[in-house]
Amino acid sequence: MSMYRTNQCGRQSTSLELPDIVHMKLVGDVTLEECRQLNQAHLDYAKEVSYFFYWIDMTELEDLPAAVRREASATVKLLPVRGTVVFNAPLRARVLAKLLLTAANLFRSGPEKNPVVFADNEDDARLHFDKWRREISAEAA
Repeated sequence: MSMYRTNQCGRQSTSLELPDIVHMKLVGDVTLEECRQLNQAHLDYAKEVSYFFYWIDMTELEDLPAAVRREASATVKLLPVRGTVVFNAPLRARVLAKLLLTAANLFRSGPEKNPVVFADNEDDARLHFDKWRREISAEAA
């Protein structure tokens, strides 16, 4: 896997793997400033690809404060995200991811939907991305 673009946002990091995967690693307590930097990077990525999938590593996440969740959710609504895999997340991180992404998905359906799944390894994550790509291609046909 080779990253096309990488952004360091405080302790957080994000990168774009072409053709359509945005990797994000969340560490410790995510600050509002870090969240805004991540959001801007993702808005920039969206200018370069027609849609993308999130691959979020929450192994080291400690907290997503409410203000951060609100800010992230508002931006996710603007992005062409077509699926999210949360990788190797402990229970607390799973709950936080579900809260954030459920709010962002509230009014999405059909080709705009952003299903959220949890994976324990890279092979499982990539199987989901392949499945979603096939679904997107079928919907476009």
